[in-house]
Amino acid sequence: MIKPYPIGRQDFKAIIEDGYAYVDKTERMYEMIKNRTFVFLSRPRRFGKSLLINTLQQYFEGNRDLFKDLKISRLEKDWIKYPVFRFDMSSYKDLPVESMSYAISNAISKYEKEYSIKSSDKLGNGERFKNVIEAAYKQTGRKAVVLIDEYDSPLLAHLHDGKLADVKPVLQELYQQLKVNEQYEQFVFITGISRFSQVSIFSTLNNLDNISMDDKFCDICGITVDELMENFKEDIECFAHNEGCTFDEMVMRLKSKYDGYHFSKNSQDIFNPLSVISSFSKMELKNFWFETATSSYVIDHLRKHNAQILDFESVELFESDFYVSQEDSRSVYPLLFQAGYLTIKDYDRESSRYVIGYPNSEVRVSMLEVMMPSWVGCSATDGKNYMCDFYFALKAGKIDEAFELLKEFFVQIPNVLNNKNEKHFQTVIYVLFRWLGFYTQSEVNTAKGRLDCILFSPKQIFIIEFKVDESAEKALAQINEKGYADPYRADGRPIVKIGVNFSSEERTIEGWKVED
Repeated sequence: MIKPYPIGRQDFKAIIEDGYAYVDKTERMYEMIKNRTFVFLSRPRRFGKSLLINTLQQYFEGNRDLFKDLKISRLEKDWIKYPVFRFDMSSYKDLPVESMSYAISNAISKYEKEYSIKSSDKLGNGERFKNVIEAAYKQTGRKAVVLIDEYDSPLLAHLHDGKLADVKPVLQELYQQLKVNEQYEQFVFITGISRFSQVSIFSTLNNLDNISMDDKFCDICGITVDELMENFKEDIECFAHNEGCTFDEMVMRLKSKYDGYHFSKNSQDIFNPLSVISSFSKMELKNFWFETATSSYVIDHLRKHNAQILDFESVELFESDFYVSQEDSRSVYPLLFQAGYLTIKDYDRESSRYVIGYPNSEVRVSMLEVMMPSWVGCSATDGKNYMCDFYFALKAGKIDEAFELLKEFFVQIPNVLNNKNEKHFQTVIYVLFRWLGFYTQSEVNTAKGRLDCILFSPKQIFIIEFKVDESAEKALAQINEKGYADPYRADGRPIVKIGVNFSSEERTIEGWKVED
């Protein structure tokens, strides 16, 4: 029997005791604990940070029996119980700013009761937290462990509403104690998504070790290919049977949909853990992570920076660019990388530059869908219906019917083509194809020029060239003159060449010419 999947479960104790599927990260966790003291880890939402925090809590509380069948049981010999202080800052993100300090106060009061400390209204949260840490050390003889999950969740919630300056001092009062009480702390672990300036964990805690882009810990969250095979082989077999494909084909589908995250220069391919276990649970290849992890602050950030829909395919950044403070950043890329919408695709050692882009088809198609209405000017449903009809007509060899549908689609979108240039027409076509997940390449560099668009269908390859206010014949002639089809002849699939001309006056397709 396949183990139940811990969808929405972050309680390590319950996952182990109730027999849920669990990918053992305890060896990597142990390596971090033994070689680091003050640690920061940035990972996207729903990527396993909270489960890692919970696992650390159980470890430092000395609950050895929970780890008896895991890798850490062969490494740890002492199993010392430490006083643990844990804060889940995501629980405060939806609170009014004026209530946030009170909520943190309530969290501290629980620890005050545990260590028999009388609370005083005259003391702020920072001073009270300091007293708790000192009392724990004096009463137990052990240094404290502090675990702060999603430290930036309240900050991101107010990133664009003008209240960020009010939120910072509330959090800073708590966070600055991590430096003040260093002599009483055994281990401090902080997770989040992004970086903010003038927040004390970055401004005063100067010994904080950021392992977010460290090759040693690239796989501390998420699922590697080896872990997928080790833990979910039966699940893949069952999924393949349901889909009517081979085991290897099912693995490739999972990789295309959910794999492709890289968090360091030499990172392994990392699968999105939420999407993987959700796909096994539902036996579907849906956009699980994007549907549950996309926050309004990301959409607001895209709008603030006037992000364009094709801006995210191949972006070059230096490492310092990844950790630019979000409230000061003039770029949308750092937050999109940290939030999981973009990932590292390549690294050039000579220039120390990274290339980032979409990690997989789940994120690419979902991002296009989010941005599509504002870019193309139609609803998601209307766009998908037209493009599905277009694609299936094209695949069936009904090219005239396909382009009549596309022509009708453009006519019905008001002012979508007001730029009246080839780039804009070509971009809209490209986006529509990618939106549906079809394998499309845009502006492909060749030995003799740049091809506008290639569409790969199961049985054919369509090479498309666009012109504006010229002629379809001229567009087709360019395909032949430049030899755009030559690199794809070895593929074996028939190649269909299509020249397309747009009319800027009519704001739609004026004509097309086809050659097999």
